[in-house]
Amino acid sequence: MSNGPLPTRLILLSDLPSCAHGEKVRFLGCVTRYNASTGTLYLEHAYPASTCVTAAVDVSLLLETLKCTDTQVGEWVNVMGYVQAAEEEKGRKRQGVRHEGEKEKSQQEVRKLQAVMLWSAGGVRVWEYEKALEMRKGMEASAK
Repeated sequence: MSNGPLPTRLILLSDLPSCAHGEKVRFLGCVTRYNASTGTLYLEHAYPASTCVTAAVDVSLLLETLKCTDTQVGEWVNVMGYVQAAEEEKGRKRQGVRHEGEKEKSQQEVRKLQAVMLWSAGGVRVWEYEKALEMRKGMEASAK
């Protein structure tokens, strides 16, 4: 039995609802808003297109190392952290970045996380990231 840290699982933000409370995950998301009074960063990643998941990331443990650019709306960031309890925001209009042609979603699932690391994704090619993660998921599924 190991006493080391839990392994981190690389996922898409849309996979958060299927993650267990306390699971350690890593994902890419786009900042849609930041609440400085609570230290909560809200991230979304509209992939697949029908996704209605928002990650409410508690960054209070990272405030000393967090860069101001990491909290700017539209910034893509990598997050590593622990999944917290789930909740749903019903009937609330989705806030943040909307892409052309995207419709308002009447129900937004919010998953809370406690971040232990957060860093800028820089000039990531989001479509290549999505494709690579889907291929990885397919390989993992066929290996089982």
